[in-house]
Amino acid sequence: MELRNGPVSIFQLFFSSLKTANQAFGSALALLLMMIGLFILLFGICLGISYLNRPLGMAVVQLPVPLVITFLQLVFNTACVLLVASRFEQTGITAYDSFRSSIVPTVYFVITSLILGAFSAAVMFLLSFLHSAAAVAAGTILLWLLFLPFCFTLQALILRNEGPISAMKYSWDLATRNYMRILLTFVAILLFFILLVLAAFCILKAFLPPAYAPLFSAHGTSMMPVLLPLFFVQLSKVQLILLGIVSAALGIYVMLFFHAVLTGLFLTLDYDQRATDNRQSSVLDDTLSVPQRPSADVMTQIEVKQASVRTGAEEVPDTARHLEQVYRAKEHLAQVLEEEEDRMPTILFDEDMAKQLAENEEQMRQNQEAAAQSKENNEPKTIKISDKTL
Repeated sequence: MELRNGPVSIFQLFFSSLKTANQAFGSALALLLMMIGLFILLFGICLGISYLNRPLGMAVVQLPVPLVITFLQLVFNTACVLLVASRFEQTGITAYDSFRSSIVPTVYFVITSLILGAFSAAVMFLLSFLHSAAAVAAGTILLWLLFLPFCFTLQALILRNEGPISAMKYSWDLATRNYMRILLTFVAILLFFILLVLAAFCILKAFLPPAYAPLFSAHGTSMMPVLLPLFFVQLSKVQLILLGIVSAALGIYVMLFFHAVLTGLFLTLDYDQRATDNRQSSVLDDTLSVPQRPSADVMTQIEVKQASVRTGAEEVPDTARHLEQVYRAKEHLAQVLEEEEDRMPTILFDEDMAKQLAENEEQMRQNQEAAAQSKENNEPKTIKISDKTL
């Protein structure tokens, strides 16, 4: 998908997002292993502190560890956006570079999340006083529609190097201009995941043993807490490990696909908006660069001012000539060229040159007279024959 060719269809966007998620999957796994290694290192340091000083160590383990896990999850989320964006733009980036470049935008994203979260929490608190489930549901939908233009905040933070407030404004300006397109894209993503869940449901129903059939019945929800532990107990350790790896890989791929759809849509709309702004600015620059001929009324006023300058302002004789040079540039240029042509003989042919030319002309006249005289002397004399008869 060529991002700079303007908006694309949802089908093209989904197909390109699947391809991009597939390309970024290996880097995302390497990034995940890096995160796990970093977490193990930090957790080991906390355990060492708790071993040396148990009261302080327990406080260190209990408080920072959940915060570190949450922050690393957000860094991984931000780095995935950078990975899929680099695949879209075909620039390429390593897992370490994506991790390093995502730390500061993650901190900014936490700030924007706190701002939007505080506002949404205040709205939901006010909705709770209505004591109506329908009103709360309607208010939640309206709140989601209101917050939809902020969906590109993370992309603006990581891809356009914006600050927290400027990223929210950047996302709002871009999304409000393309609100319906973004809304339809989110609806398409929701339908896609619903179809994906239904497909997984059908596959499980077809391959699971009959003993777990109640999970897929109308009363399956009440039986799930009992049957699912029994299912996992029957699996061996190797099967559990493989199931965990497959589940984690599937979750990472789904997250990459979701980020790829939003990032691809953001880049497409952003490039299209920038191209439109550049065209408008170039047209405006061309319009400003072309000198506009004054209207008839303005020319009349100029002529009146010229006449008044010629008659009543003897102390400034160059003002009228200056106005003619400014507003009648072509006529002034033709007049100057004509005057220069008239001055050419005066400048080039001075008195000495004129005297020399006169002498040359006199010499040429004398040469011509001498040549004529010489020709006349050299001609033979004619003999006149008498016409008288013998």
